Amino acid sequence: MNTSQHPRALLAALYRAAVQGAAPFPRTRDAVGAWFDARSMLSAHAPVYVIALGKAAPAMMAGALDALDQRGRTVHGGLVVAAHEPKRDEVGGDLPARIRLMVGDHPVPGPASLDAADALDDLAHSIDDGSIVLVLLSGGTTSLCAAPIATLSQEVGDADRAQSHLATLAETLLESGLAIHEMNAIRRRVLRWGAGRLAVSLVQHGAEHVPVFAISDVIGDDPAVIGSGPCTADPLDDATFLALLDAHDMRSRVERVMGTVLGLEGASDPPRVPSTDHAAFARVGYTLVARNADAVQALAHEARALGIAQVVVQQMPLEGDAAQLGDQLARLALQTAPEAHGDTLLVCGGEPVVNLRETADRAMSRNEDESLEVPWSDEPLRGGRMQVLALSAALALEEAAACGDSRSWKISVLAAGTDGRDGPTDAAGAIVDAAVPALARRAGRVPEDDLSTGRSWFPLDAAEALLRPGPTGTNVMDVVALYIRA
Repeated sequence: MNTSQHPRALLAALYRAAVQGAAPFPRTRDAVGAWFDARSMLSAHAPVYVIALGKAAPAMMAGALDALDQRGRTVHGGLVVAAHEPKRDEVGGDLPARIRLMVGDHPVPGPASLDAADALDDLAHSIDDGSIVLVLLSGGTTSLCAAPIATLSQEVGDADRAQSHLATLAETLLESGLAIHEMNAIRRRVLRWGAGRLAVSLVQHGAEHVPVFAISDVIGDDPAVIGSGPCTADPLDDATFLALLDAHDMRSRVERVMGTVLGLEGASDPPRVPSTDHAAFARVGYTLVARNADAVQALAHEARALGIAQVVVQQMPLEGDAAQLGDQLARLALQTAPEAHGDTLLVCGGEPVVNLRETADRAMSRNEDESLEVPWSDEPLRGGRMQVLALSAALALEEAAACGDSRSWKISVLAAGTDGRDGPTDAAGAIVDAAVPALARRAGRVPEDDLSTGRSWFPLDAAEALLRPGPTGTNVMDVVALYIRA
């Protein structure tokens, strides 16, 4: 393989390298093995349990089991809560009979998430005194095993009704354009296992050691944010928490019952969380297994191995509005092109946001304007942050080409989520260039309208620009690569 191949094939290969750079199995295996090796004085008779939660849960469980098997450790019980039914090779064959597999709901929690949370409760009650409980966390944990705190269930009557309010809160936050650390700061207060509550429960039921191994899907890799911090104390005091809610106008956005439980109605305080000095946290250890930087560096390493002359890794993470970032990155590539000596690749990673509420409002406004022809008026919103970024970049490159800038035809852009699924779609993202908007128009799309009304998937699909790798088994946010041909 070399850089003479088609840009799409090259960028697809670089995406695969990025995903492999955050591969859960080997990284979890090595981290778990190192933890046990460093604690050789631990009793060989201490019962071991393994809990794996999130999109990477099957592969992380397989890695942990391999490490334990190499050291002659028997697993007394465990639980995997995944985003999909894993294939046998994702879990290294058949799971031991003592390990239960469940599939939760994502990105909005539902009945399956409540069942998974109940199974987690059952496991906590079953562990033996003096146990070692490995907790393997990855992106998606917040939703996949989401269940309401008792206060919320009591407020509405039962857990099933409370679960529907959790789902509504999740949808409200997803539509709001909040960053993941802000969303999880709110959600963990009302989640049964958020804000350190899982660690407290495990220790109360007999866990002596709770080593946590995490694959980070958040900028900054904050343990309190990854999976809504099931084994980490909430760092926000009540005043800071309420200030966060008010900063994003949550009083007017959330349902009244949720506002009451969150402490926004004035009649109650925010939900209580375990204090940062709770004794349970002294038994928790935290190891970061993989992060976005690992995927970015793996992509860059592969690009150099394939002979790309210049590979520049942007150190600042991608944050903010996805459409704006797509436009800015395309213009950065255009500025870089004249100075490029040989093929050049600009690489960055992070997690932009899309404000679905504003997008939906714009779509409704256009639908109500009778002077506009809106052939897509009955189409659902469909796309994700990487598809928005990719389409925005393609439009910026097309605009430059229309102005006679020949540099635009030398640029191709990869924008994709490492989990293989960008938003509620079948694609991880897209690989685009200046020709994509015209190809979409040829198929009857208006890409500018699609971008502004939350339908980025449609023009990218029409232009055959979508990247569809399927679920990758990991989740370390997003990667973007801008390839400038010499």
